[in-house]
Amino acid sequence: MGKAKVAIVRIENGDFFSAVQKAIELAGGLPEKIEKDILIKPNILTFKKTEEETSPIITNPEVVKSIIKIVKEKDYNKKIYVADSSGSGLDTSKVIEKTGFTKLEEEGVTVCQISLNGSTEIEPKNPLKLKRTTFSNLSLNSAIINVPKMKTHTLTRVTLAIKNLFGTIPGMEKSRIHAVGNTAKGFSKCLVDIYSVLKDNIVMNVMDASIAMEGHGPSHGSPVKMDLILASKDAVALDAVATSIMSEKPSRVFTTRIASENNLGVGNLNDIEIVGEKIENIRRKFKMPEKFISFLPIGIFFELAKKQPKYKGSGCIACLRCQKICPVQAIVVDKKEKRPYFDYKKCISCFSCNEICPEGVITITRRKYGKHILFGGLLSSLIIALIVILSILLT
Repeated sequence: MGKAKVAIVRIENGDFFSAVQKAIELAGGLPEKIEKDILIKPNILTFKKTEEETSPIITNPEVVKSIIKIVKEKDYNKKIYVADSSGSGLDTSKVIEKTGFTKLEEEGVTVCQISLNGSTEIEPKNPLKLKRTTFSNLSLNSAIINVPKMKTHTLTRVTLAIKNLFGTIPGMEKSRIHAVGNTAKGFSKCLVDIYSVLKDNIVMNVMDASIAMEGHGPSHGSPVKMDLILASKDAVALDAVATSIMSEKPSRVFTTRIASENNLGVGNLNDIEIVGEKIENIRRKFKMPEKFISFLPIGIFFELAKKQPKYKGSGCIACLRCQKICPVQAIVVDKKEKRPYFDYKKCISCFSCNEICPEGVITITRRKYGKHILFGGLLSSLIIALIVILSILLT
């Protein structure tokens, strides 16, 4: 695999557009032609009470606004979407509104949750861990500009370009993937499997490192003012450089190492051409999360937190929309009874049925478990929570 190119550019005097434009140009630029609709995929994980608390968690909307302008200047004449799937269990539409992303609609783009156009179940080729999962159709059918945030992560140590693509998975399917991965390394393999499916759709990765995050990321860490924009066509190389800027070895990040070992990108800094700023001039020691968390069996938490769709009991008009949109054929609508039936063994909790129901008669409820499963899960949770609390108190 040849040398990858990664651009590092300073944001001068709050001028996001110039920094983003320069970074993209240094990284090789956007294609001259794009035949598909365009998906700009930021990190819109969640929101806090104030803008100051929220800014280190999400991709800065100004970065996305700059990308929209640059894309429009290329005159691709294609529809532009800005979309994400927020943290499991959160209402993405509400998060989009609270974080100010809806204002971007003034630029003539569609800002929405990633499942807007439905979803499709995919089996990655030569999977490392994830034999199947459900992708949003927007991510499968679009040219992707991946716009991650520079942050630490309690499970994967960092959440950068590869991890940002986890947001292309709709609804609570993300929780199932956490359960499949079970440990940090296993989950990282799942993330690499997701990246392998979408890799060829990505035309550029632009990382927002204006206000980064250290410590207990991705949502409870501390802000770090970096005033940087990074860009690359190679997500693996971008992650390797960003990790190095954070004073962490790229080889210690499972997603970077695993993707590089499987020839999905360049993870060795010696094989990366860095243009713009030099790493040694901008490197900062980031506080990383406690290492022991990476070795915990986290699957049980996400399995216990799983939710599922449920019929309210009345109001169904038997339009069959939920049955048709279900990517795993887990819904059958009885036309005579006028009600949907759910096969929870198949259900992946993507909630497409809930989103598309015109009468709003499908609700989301917490999954029910046997007492022995709940007791074992709660006991394990209490033990691990105690370990976490003690580690924090002792540091």
